[in-house]
Amino acid sequence: MLKKEELLPSIKIKNYEDMGLGLFIHWGLYSLKQQGEWTELIHNLDKREYENTIKDFDAKSFDAKKIVKAAKSMGAKYIVLTAKHHEGFFLYNTQGLSSFDITHAPAKRDLIKEFVEACRDENIKPFIYMATYDWHNPDYVKNFKKYLEYLRESVKILCTNYGEISGFWFDGNWNKKNADWELDKLYNIINYYQPNAIIINNTGLKKQGKLDNRNVDVLTYERGNPSYIDHTGNGEKYVAGEISLTLNKHWGVASNDINYKSPSEIITTIAKSRCLGSNTLINIGLNGDGSIPNISSMYMNIIGKWINVYGNSIYNVRPVKTKSSKENLGLVQDNQGNLYAFINGLTNVGNDNVVLGGEGSHLKSFTNIHKPISSITWMDDNEKLKFMQDTETGALTFDASGFNYGTNWIIRVAKIRFK
Repeated sequence: MLKKEELLPSIKIKNYEDMGLGLFIHWGLYSLKQQGEWTELIHNLDKREYENTIKDFDAKSFDAKKIVKAAKSMGAKYIVLTAKHHEGFFLYNTQGLSSFDITHAPAKRDLIKEFVEACRDENIKPFIYMATYDWHNPDYVKNFKKYLEYLRESVKILCTNYGEISGFWFDGNWNKKNADWELDKLYNIINYYQPNAIIINNTGLKKQGKLDNRNVDVLTYERGNPSYIDHTGNGEKYVAGEISLTLNKHWGVASNDINYKSPSEIITTIAKSRCLGSNTLINIGLNGDGSIPNISSMYMNIIGKWINVYGNSIYNVRPVKTKSSKENLGLVQDNQGNLYAFINGLTNVGNDNVVLGGEGSHLKSFTNIHKPISSITWMDDNEKLKFMQDTETGALTFDASGFNYGTNWIIRVAKIRFK
């Protein structure tokens, strides 16, 4: 076992961490029901009737190019699309492996092929989600070893028919936590055919941040809010972290779920993730026809506006160890050595009749900054901020001004340059 300081990320893990922000897309037969991705099981739907909805899956409004461009505008550097969720329906041509695939639906289009090609055109990295827990295939219960062969073959098809895939995102091993999933056999297929692909296996809500196999490259935090990410994994290699986030309470589209998170919570999660050294994976559920719901588009636009201003603090950065004022999220450093300070809780500057609360002094402090600073400026308007620094102790304090009237970016980021 290596010492903590000796663990360094591989090239593919470093490239993954550099991306910072991804888009998760849930889409399948469940989308036609608009009741969430687990509707078949949780609502005790008749299996035969549920699976017969394949006859209605025409994907008439699925435009991979449009979706990928929307993801790019949001600031996502990679997209994870559900090729098969727990219902067992494949969005791609399984070449006879299963009759429960897109070739047996009215769409009769290989949607994974369209997705991968659209990603490639926009320089977005395509990741493929594959559910390991399966409600459709009876072998999952009756003959698990045979099911695992079926799972591996379905992954091999993805590895060999779509060009380079940047990552595979597995989900469901938590359903049979004591079973032998023969993971080395599964991951060796990816390592052989797609050696540059990131391997992720979601450890679920109850085992956030756990590493279940040496081939896995990323620790998952489903709906998580960790205070620390242990990149040492099992001590054999450096592993990345990923916090996944739904916009409301469901991964798949749910028309009656109006309990949407605030933009503040979403933006804060993105910023906090970077300060922890984690990527953020923002989820949307497509409508049954394959279109993006209007409200999801609005949220993607909001995220994109923030990223357009502060993106340099999200991409190609790593966290810096520091102690800071309570409302500060932390510091990150880019490849040129500049620091970025994430500040929360600022309000707007106004006047006594409006009482916006952003007037006056807002001193923010950080530690462990010994190199002499030349300037501190807001990324949004380039305002220079007054600061005090003690290079011997590493203490830094600067005056964080409030947002100008008519503007509020939720999390404000200051760029710190050194002499």
